[in-house]
Amino acid sequence: MPDVDLREEIIRLGPWHLDVQVTPEISTSVSLEAPEGSYDDSFGPVSFQPGEKGFKHKLRRLYPAGLEGRSVLDCACNCGAYLFWAKDAGAGHCRGFDVREHWIHQARFLQRHRRGPNADVQFEVRDLMDLPDLGLEPFDITVFTGVLYHLADPIRGLQIAAGLTKELLVLDTATTLDRPDDGFILAEESVEELMSGVHGLAWRPTGPHVLRRVLAWAGFEHTHVVRWASGEGWRGRRLGMLAARRPELLEPYTAAAHQGTNSP
Repeated sequence: MPDVDLREEIIRLGPWHLDVQVTPEISTSVSLEAPEGSYDDSFGPVSFQPGEKGFKHKLRRLYPAGLEGRSVLDCACNCGAYLFWAKDAGAGHCRGFDVREHWIHQARFLQRHRRGPNADVQFEVRDLMDLPDLGLEPFDITVFTGVLYHLADPIRGLQIAAGLTKELLVLDTATTLDRPDDGFILAEESVEELMSGVHGLAWRPTGPHVLRRVLAWAGFEHTHVVRWASGEGWRGRRLGMLAARRPELLEPYTAAAHQGTNSP
C-alpha cells in the first residue's frame, strides 16, 4: 500500500491508543493528525501512548536470549501492539482478543501491513470471561494490561488469565489512591466508550499487596512491582507487576532491587 494510502487508512481506523511502527516512516501516531471531528463523540476520550521501548526492555531483562518461540496470550489486546512487539523479540504462536471490534480491526490491519514478523498471530473479538469455554492450551506468557480494572469480577478474570499461563504474567492496572491496600474499590463506567469495559461495573485494586494475595491464590507466588506511581490525569495510581511460576525468572529484577538499582 502506498504511504499516502497507508496514512489515510490509519487515520480512518482511529482513534488509536498505542503507537505502533507500521513502516520505517509511518506509525499509528499519524492518527493524531486527524482533523477535528473525525471521530464520533461516542468513542469517548482515547489516550495515545508509547509502550514498545518499555515492554521490550522487560522482555530483554527476563529473557536475554529472546523469547525463543514462546507462546504469548494478550487479554484485551487493543490493537495487538504487545503481540507484535513479542514477535519482534522471538515469540512463537501469539493470540490476542478484545471485547471491542474497533481494536481488533486495527490489529488485523497491522498484521497485514506492519513490516515485521507477523505470522502465527491470531486476533478475535471475545470477552475474557468466555475463554474457559474454548479449551485453550496454556501459553508461556500472558499480557494482562489495562483490563483488570474494567472487570465486573476481577478476581475471576485474573484467575482465568493465570490458569492459561505457564511462566510469566505481565500485569498493568489502574489502582485507587489513599485507601488501605486490602481490597478492590467499586466504580461505575461507560459501557460504550472505547477505553471502558462493557459490563458497567469496574473494580480497582488498592495496590500491590491485594494483588499479590490474589496472584498467590491463583498459583503465582512470585511477584515484582515494576511501577506504582501517580500519573497526571489519572484518578489513581498505575501499577505494573510481573508474576512468575518460578522465582528464578524474576531474578534480574529482584536482584537489582536488593542492590537498589532496579528500573522498569
